[in-house]
Amino acid sequence: MKLLFIILLMFLGGVLAYDRYLTPEGHRTFFANPSIDGGSTAAEAPRPVAKPAEPEQEVMLVSELEKMPFVPPQIEPLEKLTKNWTVFPPTAFPRHVKLSKPVTLKLESGTSVLPAGSHAVAVGAQANVLLISLTEESPPYGQTFVHDTDLPAQVRASYERWKKGRIENALVAWKRRLSAPVTMPQAVDPQGMPVRNRDGTYDLLLASMKSGQVTDIKLNKIQRWSTPQTRTIDGQPTWTVSVFYETMAFCGPMDAEAQAQIRNGQIVRWIYPGSGEPVP
Repeated sequence: MKLLFIILLMFLGGVLAYDRYLTPEGHRTFFANPSIDGGSTAAEAPRPVAKPAEPEQEVMLVSELEKMPFVPPQIEPLEKLTKNWTVFPPTAFPRHVKLSKPVTLKLESGTSVLPAGSHAVAVGAQANVLLISLTEESPPYGQTFVHDTDLPAQVRASYERWKKGRIENALVAWKRRLSAPVTMPQAVDPQGMPVRNRDGTYDLLLASMKSGQVTDIKLNKIQRWSTPQTRTIDGQPTWTVSVFYETMAFCGPMDAEAQAQIRNGQIVRWIYPGSGEPVP
């Protein structure tokens, strides 16, 4: 029995030696065949290469206001505003003017002539003709053409100051809207409509005015507020509210209308609805 066991061991050793050293590669039974590239003897499944972690893209919530560059107000030329010096607001008078041509006054006691270079008071206008008096309280005693006085020069100087101020105020208001946009979700209802107070005002619009995001509207000059209206602006549903107020124009106070356009609890712009220009 012992002899048989030894014979079996010798036979097994011979088989293993033949398989290891004499059997061609690729046909061995007991010993692993070498890999094709001479690497490791055990075939391994390819491991997925881990990609380096990419930094998460920061989601930037850019407000609608930041997408809008500053647009200076489009101010019409003085000649167009006055319709070639034929239209003046009532608040332009009375006004002291200097005459460049003589003016004949018809007084109760007779007639009198104011020579060129004299100072008089324009108490009103009819087209391009000024009504001339001696004092602000006196009735008109004479007439002269607008361009026969220094009224155009006075109005033009006021217009240039007013124009410069409007552009500067518009820039200030635009910067304030960017730096501190007023967002008041609680000031709109679930449909996004601004909530109106009992006195007719709107908290969202009041906050915008008080923060300086619009400078042309003075709280003590507001006459009335409109009801909210829904419109499609910039391809998006937008609520609008108009504010009617008194503003200072190039030759005196005048009535104006400004419109607030509201989306997502935020005023995206203030415009004059007639011209579409931004409200400073």
